[in-house]
Parts: sequence; structure tokens; C-alpha cells
Amino acid sequence: MVVKVGHINPILFRSSNYSTKPQNKVNTEKRSVEILNITPDYTVKAPQKYTLIGVNKTENGLNIYSYKLANGHRVSIVPMEDSPATVKNYVNVGSMNETDNIKGISHFLEHMAFNGTEGTDGYLKLETGDSFNKIDKIGGWTNASTNYALTDYVNSSQLLDNKDLETQIKVMAAMTENLALTPEMIEKEKGPVTSEIDMILDNPNTIAIDQTVRSLFNIKSSADELVGGSVEHIRNITKDDVKNYYEKYYTPDNMHLVVTGNVNPNEVMELVSKNFHSTRTTQPDKRYEAKLEPVKSTIRKDFISDKANSATIIIGFAGQKTDSTKENIIFDIISQYLYSTNSGIKKEFNRINADYTLGAEKISTNRNNPYMLYFGIDCADKDSEEALKIFFDKVSAMKAPDEESLKQIKVSLKQTFNEILEYSAAVNDMVGKSYFEGDTNYIYNYEKILDSITSQDIKDYINKYLDVSKSAVTVVHPVVDKQTVFENYEKAKQLSFRGTKRKPVNTDKLSQQTLDNNYAIGFVESNNNNIPFHIKLKFELPEDINPAAKYVLNEIYSKGSIYRTETELDNFKEKNNLSASVTLNTNYLSANGYSSYENFDKAADTVMEILNNPRINDEEFKNSVERVKSQLERRKPSAKNLYNDYRAQTNINYDSKNGILKALNNLTTADVVRLHNYILENSKGIITINVPQTHPDIKENAIKKFENLHAVKPYSYEPTKIYEDNDKPVVLTKARKVSQADISQIYRYKTDNNIKDIVVGTIMNSILSSSHSIGLFNTLREKEHLAYTVRSNIHSKGNEGEVSLNILTSTDNTDTGEKTYDNLQKSINGFNRQIGELLNSNYTDEDLEIAKRSMKAQLLNKESVALKMVSLEKSIYYDEGVDYENKAYELIDTITREDIDNFAKKVFGNNPTYSIVATQDTLDYNAEFLKSLEGKNSLILNL
Repeated sequence: MVVKVGHINPILFRSSNYSTKPQNKVNTEKRSVEILNITPDYTVKAPQKYTLIGVNKTENGLNIYSYKLANGHRVSIVPMEDSPATVKNYVNVGSMNETDNIKGISHFLEHMAFNGTEGTDGYLKLETGDSFNKIDKIGGWTNASTNYALTDYVNSSQLLDNKDLETQIKVMAAMTENLALTPEMIEKEKGPVTSEIDMILDNPNTIAIDQTVRSLFNIKSSADELVGGSVEHIRNITKDDVKNYYEKYYTPDNMHLVVTGNVNPNEVMELVSKNFHSTRTTQPDKRYEAKLEPVKSTIRKDFISDKANSATIIIGFAGQKTDSTKENIIFDIISQYLYSTNSGIKKEFNRINADYTLGAEKISTNRNNPYMLYFGIDCADKDSEEALKIFFDKVSAMKAPDEESLKQIKVSLKQTFNEILEYSAAVNDMVGKSYFEGDTNYIYNYEKILDSITSQDIKDYINKYLDVSKSAVTVVHPVVDKQTVFENYEKAKQLSFRGTKRKPVNTDKLSQQTLDNNYAIGFVESNNNNIPFHIKLKFELPEDINPAAKYVLNEIYSKGSIYRTETELDNFKEKNNLSASVTLNTNYLSANGYSSYENFDKAADTVMEILNNPRINDEEFKNSVERVKSQLERRKPSAKNLYNDYRAQTNINYDSKNGILKALNNLTTADVVRLHNYILENSKGIITINVPQTHPDIKENAIKKFENLHAVKPYSYEPTKIYEDNDKPVVLTKARKVSQADISQIYRYKTDNNIKDIVVGTIMNSILSSSHSIGLFNTLREKEHLAYTVRSNIHSKGNEGEVSLNILTSTDNTDTGEKTYDNLQKSINGFNRQIGELLNSNYTDEDLEIAKRSMKAQLLNKESVALKMVSLEKSIYYDEGVDYENKAYELIDTITREDIDNFAKKVFGNNPTYSIVATQDTLDYNAEFLKSLEGKNSLILNL
């Protein structure tokens, strides 16, 4: 529910004399009311001909092979050793190609791609869900997405079998070129899509971005959201609408297929030419493209939303054309600069505990149209006006970085670009989008163009695109009295503005030893020249600890050291292109560093400086307490948080929002000092670090450096004792004004985290969550249409394992008037029914095999140094040696149905905890059902 407000004097942004006028009211009453005046054997067709257009090399040595099929379909192939095969088909269409009467149809058609194919003309015959199932069977994953100007479909696998790539390509060809689009499937899919719309519109950030796009480009639409559309729009979509849209835009010339990973280009093209053979003709004259008219003066719109816990602000600018490589890279520089200390914006936002992000969004399929450059701010509502004025003050006065800062930023961007090119999916995304954006230079000549950019180029870009007098501002407020919004504004006015024998890890590239100070250290050898390292301290919390101490200490770790302030350290890190940070969790501390080879000593010394000498003083303590309060007060109620609040009543290893807020009132600086000293004196330590092949001496350097760390206890794996029996069922509820009920059903069990239990548990959860026969997704979403998102998860915390079943289901949409309160009961009954299917072993042998392949694929995903380091740390953590994940991989094939069944009984033989966040009407309607869960022994708590 949203409240309308008017008659606030507009903010006069610097260099602008524009006053926001009342906007013509668009049909948004349903969702929000604008606050006005705030300104097996396959039948294969004969292969079609194709042409090799060329082979280009990226600056890091990747070869990109470009082809064109006879029907006009572009294909790009990027071989990447040791990477999974990622197959992605990009379609040059999005929501800005939709006329208003069919808003949301691009997204709806994306859903229809998973609802079956005709199976004619040599394509695979796929039934509903087969797109998921066939990729699941090879241990892979598949997905799709829709945006303003692009729709894409992707699947990925580790190629555990020689036929896996063929399966990936056949599935992709069928689901993008041969859709059945039956009336039955169209009607069936309307349920999940409208459920997803509810989920989208529960997110204040989505509302803010959507409204900013509308304002920035003068877009008028009756849809609740420009990409998802509206429930009403989706309900009114017909078969002819979907079929005509499909035939108009899903033509070969309007698509780009990209295959990246451990593949051979010739083999890929043989498969592609046999399976992609659409004869659909192009219809450019019939295609629609929304006209974008960037604003001439700054527009501001404000909304009050009962879905928000804090103020969400989006500021948009009409930026460069998509094919402007140099300007795209300049935006990368500016983005890096605005996150830096030198810009000054970070310090100002920290002062009011505000978080900020920035990015660029492609809005149109027309290359001549601009990106939307956007800046997002999240803060307490009382600080929203000050946050806006900080932003506009800084941006309107922004100058290009000085030569030294620019040099540092360029080095940092090169490091980041080098990291991105390690990932198959990231390379695929970059190559796939570049064709439609006309910006292949970004891939091939990034460093060369980056080096050519001058301070004058950046100054010209700022003057051209970041004009604060031509922006669009959207503020989504939490539910507050209208007068409060006006008062906040008035207060701020005075402020200044390949094969199955593969192994997950190559142990020849890993090594481990123990330092004299008892740290267990592991080394990853790679061809990555950067030096990331990770220090982990594992400890048990003392029983008498003030639970708020770890939150405040975590904040203080980010505020510098006793020798250097946060700003001084940030300047030092930026100047030397290194990172150094310390973060604190409930039972472990992480200290991370990253640098070039030349600056490793500086990075390590900086990490140790923060770790050994955090800036704990009364001033930083006070500021950190306020920031923690702000973060907690903005935390949204969820089923997960509700469960954590409940466990915190009896378990020191869990925290509750209210409990921490209360504990902050009694916290002292001495409490924080005591916790810091306790961690240093009572921890076990693990270190992992990358050793570049070009600089093997870094290994000895690291040993000498890290032996200067404080001594820790000898390392051995001992899980924290967290487990508590659930002696009776517990029902936790919390009322919140949301369209969708957030429901979790949680089972906990005792575990020693032995390797077999971890493998069996992972496989069991995969069967329960995503198997074709009894999986939650296939049953509750695909067959019963209860929700867009439903899944189960398994993880452990200390000696306690936990399996949670989770769903977001629409129950009480006050904006559209739709009431489906019984979805709560249907969801929980569905959970229990599928658990029963698992306990009765009613899954197929194929389900078990698919789950095994899925786990194998997850373990094989070691593209980057970062993932290899995580794997090595896990090996050391569980005290199993560097080949821990290889042991797990080999164990997978030995797991039997009996292993799965016994593990399921171990987990689901315990009493569950139900955690539910929904509207009060939903909870009232289901009161008797909630009381009946597991009978009279249940405990119902309203938290």
C-alpha cells in the first residue's frame, strides 16, 4: 500500500533552475501511488552452411572464433581450458520492444521456452520441464533472463560425457527455435509468471529503477513494472499474442549463439549447423521499438511503499551509446573513482551510514540509443534528503581524477578485467552482448584503449553525460507519515549538496605446510599473476560475550588502524592497487588481501596492521554502534531472519535483530577490546595464497611474512557445538504487508561433517529440491503452480546440519485484490508430501544419477584462482589434506539408494520448525491449520 503526497517545494539541483511539476498520473494505483511535486536418438536435419568470419585474440590470449550460419544466425566460440561449457543464445529483444497492451510478453515468452517444443523439422521434442531435466541429467544447469533490451537463454555443464555438449546444443536449439506455444501451456504458465511479478514488486529497488527509467526517457505505460508487466497484462495475453511476438523477434538474424569453455570450435560448429536451422524470416519493418526521449530537466518522483524498510534512491542519467567503446571504458574509470577515497563520496555516505552502488543499463535494442547510467543509495529515511544532496553536490563538482589516481585506477581495472576473463560464463556474457551493442573493441582492445584515456577525456565525459540538471530521481520511502517526508526535506534544505575421469583439483598445483606459529598454510600455483591471500581464524565464542560486540568489532575492522585512519588506509590501498580487509562472523574472522607481485609485502603488512591494531577508540566505537543500529533497523523481516531470532533465544551462535539492538545499549568499548583480544589469543589459523608460475619465490616470501603473525593454537578440525534437539514442532509467525508469504520448513540434525555425510546430504537435497519425479520445483512450481521460486537447501554450522524447504507463494495481494490464503497450507502440505515421497524412496534411479552428476559438476567448477583457493581452504579446514574434494568426487559414485534413504530418515525424523512471514489476514485465515501442525505438542510463537 502506498500513500500519495504533494506540495513539497522541489529540490533545486546545482546548475538547474527547474522545478518539478505535477506528473500526469499513470495507472500505478495497484502497486504504488506517486508522491507528486517532489521533484536418446535424435532426428537430425542436414547441416546448413556456415562461414568463418574470423578469429580474434583478446589481450590475455583467448581466441574468439566468429561464424555466421547461412540463415543469418551469428555464432561465437571461445575455447577455455578447464572451464565448463557454457552455451548461451542471445535474442535482441526486450520489454522496450513491447507495445503497452502486451507489456511483459518478452518475459512471458522466456518462461514459455521451458514449456515444450513441437519436435518437428529435426528438433528435439521437449515436454514441460524437459529443458531443465535433460541438462540436470548431465550435471549441468540452465536458466534464462529478460531485460529492457535483451533476452537470453543459457545452459552449462562440465562435459562429463562426450555427448554432453551435443545435448546442450540440441536443447538450446529446440527451446529457442521450435517452441510449441500450446494454449494449455500458455494458461498454465500465467500462474508462475504472475507470482514472479508479485515477487518483483515486493522489492523497493525494482520499483525505484523502474520509475527512474520511465522518468528519464519519458516512457508512459500502464504496466506495474516495465519488464515483468502487470498481473492484468499477463492474464490477458493470448496465444496469438505470444505466437506473433515469437515469430517476429525470434529470427536467426536477431540471435547470437555463444559457446565458451573447454570446447573445440570445429566440433561445436558441426553440432550447431545440424541443430540450429530456423527458416523464420526477418521482419524488421514490423518490429516495435519504444521511442526514448531523455529528459531536458531534472525530474524527481517519490513513493511511499509498505514493502520498504529504508529509503531506496535511484538517480539516472542518459549516458553514451552502447557502441562507444572508449566512453564505456571511461564509465568504468568513473565507477572505480566514485568508489575510491579520493572522490570524497565514500566518506560522506559513511557519515550517514548510507550504502551506494552504480552501473549502466542497456535500455534499447537500437545501438544509437543511450545507456541509463544509474546510481543507487540505501539509507535510513530520515537521511534520504541529505544523501541526495551529498550525491548531487559531489557529482556536480566532480573533476577527473588526477594523473596519479588515474594511473592507479587503470592498473586496478586491468587486474579486474584479467580476473573476469577466467570465467566461462563471464566471457560468454561479454562476447554475447558485444555483438548487439556493437562494442567488440571492449573485448579485444580493453587495455590498449584504457591506457589511451586522458584526464581531458574523462572531464569531457562528465560534462556530457553526468549533468545533474538532466537526471531522473526516484525515492521509495518506507511507510512514514506524510508530514515526516516534508520535515526531512525541510531539515535537509540547509545542507550543502572434459571426461568422467577428471578431478576437481590438480594436487600437483597445491601444497600445504604448518608455520612455526601454528598456522596451516596452503599454496595454489597458477598462471594468474595477481596475489590474492586469505587468512581465517576459527574460534569459539565465550559464553559471557555481549552478542553485539562482534557486530561493532566487525564495523571497526573497516575503519582503519590505530596508526592510520580509514581514509589514510584507503588512499594507500588505491595508490598501490591493493586491497586489505578484515571481517568478523560468529565463529571465524577473515582477513583478505590482494595485490600485484610487486606490492605483496605492502598488502600483507596492511592486513596485519588492521588485524593486530584495529582502530578501537571511543569515537570509532560510537560511530560503529550507530552504523550497526542503522543496518539492523533496515533489515527486512524474512522467514530466515525470523528463524534466526528464535534460535538466538537459547543459542549464542545465532543472533536476533531485537536482541542485538538491545545489547548495543549495554555495550562498552572495553567489551569490544576484550573480544578482539580473545580472538587473537584463542583461535586456530588457516592461510591460503596464490603462487604465480612467473613468481614462484612468493611462496617463501609468504612464509616469512606470515610467520610474523601472532601465534595460534595447533590446527585440528573440531566443529563448534551448536546442535540442539527440537523436542517438539515449532511454528514461528510474523505479520508483514507483502503479496507473497515467505515460508520455511526447517529440520536440524547432529553431524560431525564427515566427508560421506556431506556427499550423501548434498545428493539427497538435490533429489528433494530439483528431481523430476519428487522434486519441490517440478511439483510445487511446475505442476501445482504455487510459486515462482521454491527450493530446499542443506548446510551445516558447527556440529549442526540443517535442511530448509523454502517457498515464496502469493497469498494476499492487496494491490490487485487477489486472495489466495490457502496457498500457505498448500505449500506446507506440499513440503510434507514430497518429504514423504523421499522417505518412501519414491524417486527414480535416474533422479539419483542426475543428482550425482550435478554434484560432480559443482566440484569440477574450478575456473578461477579464487575458487581453487576456496577449495584448498576447505581441504585444510576439514583436516583432510589437499585432495579433500577429489576424495568427495570419487565417493559420489559409491553412494547407494540405501545411503540416501538412511540419511533422509536421520534428517526428517526430527521435529521441524516452521517459519512464516505473511500478511496478518493470511495468518488469521490459516490459524487453525498452524495449530494443527504436528498436533497438540506444537509451539506457536508470534515474534
